[in-house]
Amino acid sequence: MAKDQKPTDEQLLELYQAASAFKKAEPWKGLSDSDLIGVENPEDKTIGYCSVMGRIGQHYALGVYLGEKGLAGFFELLEKAAGTPYHQALHYQDCLMCSFEDREQLDKADRAQIKALGLSFRGRNAWPMFRRYEPGYLPWFINQAECIFLTHALRQTLIAAEEINEEKWDIDFEQGETILRRSREKNGELQWYSEKIQVNFPKVTYSPVKIKDDLLLLRIKKAKRMGYGPLEADFCYLPFPIREHKDERPFFPRIFMLAEKRSGLIVDFETYQGAEEDANVVLTKLTGIFLEKGVPGEIQVRSEKMAAILEDLCQRANIKLTLVKTLSGIDQVLEEMIKDLQE
Repeated sequence: MAKDQKPTDEQLLELYQAASAFKKAEPWKGLSDSDLIGVENPEDKTIGYCSVMGRIGQHYALGVYLGEKGLAGFFELLEKAAGTPYHQALHYQDCLMCSFEDREQLDKADRAQIKALGLSFRGRNAWPMFRRYEPGYLPWFINQAECIFLTHALRQTLIAAEEINEEKWDIDFEQGETILRRSREKNGELQWYSEKIQVNFPKVTYSPVKIKDDLLLLRIKKAKRMGYGPLEADFCYLPFPIREHKDERPFFPRIFMLAEKRSGLIVDFETYQGAEEDANVVLTKLTGIFLEKGVPGEIQVRSEKMAAILEDLCQRANIKLTLVKTLSGIDQVLEEMIKDLQE
């Protein structure tokens, strides 16, 4: 099945019907957004970890976090939610989302699709919207394979929620226990069944990036030292999407920023397309700055990925590397950029 293949009208009708049944059942009354339910994708056996949102009465949705990568992003977002702005929070999400919105929040393509299918919805938080969330990209319309799996996820999450509510299973969500809905094919039809599983907290680890250019390291060791205080180093996605071609999905450019902590002044920055370039951009920019402007006494970072990229360089260049929770200088610059864009 082609990745960009659009859902058929029949598949979309099934999806809207599953969404309407989900909304009517109101499973958020018995589940919180951290109570994950597993649904196996019959196509490739990937597990979607389903989070039911709506308990506090603000945002009603089902998020289907895809595989181990999606699960890791879900837990990381859960851990950092309080201090993470929305424009960065969405990049932790590798998931399919069915949300229930006001009519005005839908794209014109969503409204046209609903009208073409002969459907209608009324009231607040009543209009289903389906999106694919993926780090580095604007939330986008779902393809055929995603439509089919999201339909399964809506239906099977409801069944699992009912089984839990009826106490058919002894489930302790706080201990990582949950229900997984699996499928098997018999006589050409899917048959679904439940089993109890343990969801383990996925720990993402990053290997230190080793510097192999001994001559470069020797030049850095001989370079002068910077006269001012600690530097802050970070990378993130810029909060405005770019579309290079009309038919392509918009992406968020990546930016590396280096700031002087006390003054908040930007020492240097670099924009680029994707996170796969992080290590190369960071190390190229920093080693150039060290040779041109001097070597700092300390660099502060807030992500374990950045710490892994800089660990070997800082150790060999005698730079103190500190992992902190916030980077006030960089955050202030980002806030000003967002404010300027909104005006």
